[in-house]
Amino acid sequence: MIGVSAISRIGALLTHPYLTLATRLTLGGVFIFAGVAKIPYIETLVSDIKQYQLLPSSLATAYGYVLPPVEIALGILLVVGLFLRISASLSGLLVLSFTIAKITALARGLDIIICGCFGPAVPLLAVQSLIIDFVLLALAVQIVFHRGEFLALGPWLSRKVAKLGKQEEE
Repeated sequence: MIGVSAISRIGALLTHPYLTLATRLTLGGVFIFAGVAKIPYIETLVSDIKQYQLLPSSLATAYGYVLPPVEIALGILLVVGLFLRISASLSGLLVLSFTIAKITALARGLDIIICGCFGPAVPLLAVQSLIIDFVLLALAVQIVFHRGEFLALGPWLSRKVAKLGKQEEE
């Protein structure tokens, strides 16, 4: 049985500002890299999305064109620390959609061997990318529950705006 002391230490670790900073930078960096790596290969990405047979062709095409810029934008928001709960939540939902697509493809016996997660820059087996997805999902959850203000631009801007508002009232 885990003691109260151990739970307290785990909680302190999970909410440590350095861990949250590392989590933000890791998740954001992965999203930026993935988005940038896919942009030159949009047609390949669209083809990869269609092989999962989850979306109608037109929706799969739209998803393929929108995905890289969305990944880059979410990655930038995470790295600079803006709208942390929103950007981490959206990142988590995006990773969850990838995870569900891969699991359902495996369950249906689809022959999807290579995942286009990082374009041709990092070819991964679908099973390998599924492991990465679970790690990224854990990172997003950590940020959502402890958004952390350490080296985050959002809380700093909020304080500046509040300070300016007080000065205008005086």
